[in-house]
Amino acid sequence: MTPLTLLCPQCGSPLPRQALWRIVSCTYCGADVTHSEDLVRAADFHAAYVRSRAGDAAADIACGGQHYHNVAQLGAGGSASVSLANRSGAMPRRVVLKIAQAGTPAGHLAREKAILDQLQADDVPGAAYFTQRLPQAVAVGSSASADGRQREVLVLRHPTGFWGSLADVRLAYGRAIDPRHAVWMWRRVLEVLAYVHASGWSHGRLSPEHLLVHPADHGVLIIGWSGATRRHDRTAQARDLVQLAWAMRALLSDRFDPAGEPVLSTSTPAALVRVLERASLDAAWCASLGAEGMRQAVGSAARDAFGAARFVDFSPTPTN
Repeated sequence: MTPLTLLCPQCGSPLPRQALWRIVSCTYCGADVTHSEDLVRAADFHAAYVRSRAGDAAADIACGGQHYHNVAQLGAGGSASVSLANRSGAMPRRVVLKIAQAGTPAGHLAREKAILDQLQADDVPGAAYFTQRLPQAVAVGSSASADGRQREVLVLRHPTGFWGSLADVRLAYGRAIDPRHAVWMWRRVLEVLAYVHASGWSHGRLSPEHLLVHPADHGVLIIGWSGATRRHDRTAQARDLVQLAWAMRALLSDRFDPAGEPVLSTSTPAALVRVLERASLDAAWCASLGAEGMRQAVGSAARDAFGAARFVDFSPTPTN
């Protein structure tokens, strides 16, 4: 056995063998030394932790043991306001905060987190791909609002690259978008719904406000899962498909009729109009096709209208 002599890195004096597994003080120069790279003094660790939480006192929201600074308001619905925020401290993270509105039933956002956690935990074919295309919850809790009341808060990972909702796109354009863009948006959502429905889930509120668009990657993220159910209910799943068809009709409309229903633009190809009108009015047909069958029907109509598929750059705001 080769003898091992431990020397103080500061003065070169020999150290006791205990320096192999704990922190010791050099008897010559007083330096605190250890051979192990895994040890740190509790006081030093605590001081570093305190430094990492600098700025917490000025944070806007506290949730799940973390503190967040609001960056920008993203929107507001009937049950919660939504904002972009940064986690404070030495390791910042961009997140999305949902803060319950006054009058929202207690536990509303906690239920949404539970649903999102279940969606992420599903271990079925395609889960590794599709769970990355569903919202990811970080924490849920309560925090004091500006009026001093405790409000429920849901923290979500910030989905980078997403511009806004399809409702924001419709508002920005003020007219029908190019039908070629409506096709890929529709098919992207149907692709995710096929996976979600196969797992027994139905969303229940597929409006333009609950569909976020990623212009560069031609992606769409479904949000607003607090009303989702898991009952393997074909009627509820067909309702998702009908709601989605109406969302697409809103994007392809130039105006609304006296009843408030979107009127399809005359630039919408006839093949696409036929699928849109039937999907938005015939729940039984939607149930018979399912999300994957609907995706194929939309693809077939697009080929009839536009020929072979090709990538067309999309801007969420009109260029002219």
